[in-house]
Amino acid sequence: MVTLYHSARRPRPSVMMTEGPILAYCPACQFTARTPYPYHGSRYGHVGGFRCEQCGADVTLTDRDCYPPVTYHARPTPAGPAITETILYEELYRINEPDFRRLERWTGLTLLGQGDQQPLKFEQLVTRVAAEVQRRGLPHQPARFALPFVTWVPEPFGQWLDLYATLERHHGP
Repeated sequence: MVTLYHSARRPRPSVMMTEGPILAYCPACQFTARTPYPYHGSRYGHVGGFRCEQCGADVTLTDRDCYPPVTYHARPTPAGPAITETILYEELYRINEPDFRRLERWTGLTLLGQGDQQPLKFEQLVTRVAAEVQRRGLPHQPARFALPFVTWVPEPFGQWLDLYATLERHHGP
């Protein structure tokens, strides 16, 4: 399940993910496990951690106390320095406010409400956009990822990104 919140506050309306699958990524060796990490916010900025399947580094995740972005800290050896990488999932997954507005323009669908701090039922939005793409008979366009170490993303974001790429190909950026 994915939980997004839309804030219509001006001058910076935003969409923020507060729950959903993120990458189990190790910045020490740039390995991404095929099982996503379940993001459920944080406690005082501490998201959680795991041991890298490939290099054995201890990886801890932090955020800004339930606010993006997520920073990965990999420590290959207990006494060694941490290697860090920060990922803004709202950008990687193309779920930020400008991307939603672009999809609304391209599809004619209303995806974001006008109220402040509204939860979004993301899976339902994916289904609506998929139905519109299918109705138009647009050929599938696979997504390309913005970060060089990202080779896959968990569902429903993989489908969402493919839909975005398909619509972008037919409407331009």
